[in-house]
Amino acid sequence: MAKSYRFIADPADSAAVLTWFRELKEPPREVATAHHVVLYFAHLGALHYAEDGSVDAEKSPIVTVTPPHTTRKLLWTVGEVHFRTGMLSRLYPALYRVSQAFATWLNSFPCVYSLSDRDNRYSYYFEGSVRNETSPIFAFQSGLDALSNGRYFVGDRDNDAVLDRVCKALCLRGLNFDADGTEKYV
Repeated sequence: MAKSYRFIADPADSAAVLTWFRELKEPPREVATAHHVVLYFAHLGALHYAEDGSVDAEKSPIVTVTPPHTTRKLLWTVGEVHFRTGMLSRLYPALYRVSQAFATWLNSFPCVYSLSDRDNRYSYYFEGSVRNETSPIFAFQSGLDALSNGRYFVGDRDNDAVLDRVCKALCLRGLNFDADGTEKYV
């Protein structure tokens, strides 16, 4: 089963996760795409391809990192790391160990949201689909600073309908999403 991790950080200062992977004894190859960075652990095995010619992430030694970014001017997305390979420990034991080491490192940061603690002092600032995911959210210092300053976070995959609903709700809390001062979501 694939394993996912989530984190919050200032989008302008969110390189800590990629830096962690770059500092591994055998760092992966990085391939940037429009929405995330694919980390290919070539030393662990070849890429596997699906019938349509795309990379089969379930069978290949890859990890995807989706860095946080700003959306709707005021919202930040939650960063994500996905160890995509199914049956990771059996197919790629070394990549499984990397996943475990990454989890240990990420757990050294404060957990600011989890399903088992939905009503903590930070829950108020997580909106949209981030509340539905099972993996906890850890905060780097810039993420904690953002929470302290009232920054709201949404999921990277939240579509326009979800973001519109979130923006409408946040306008009722006093947030203004338009540069000219109008609140089109009210």
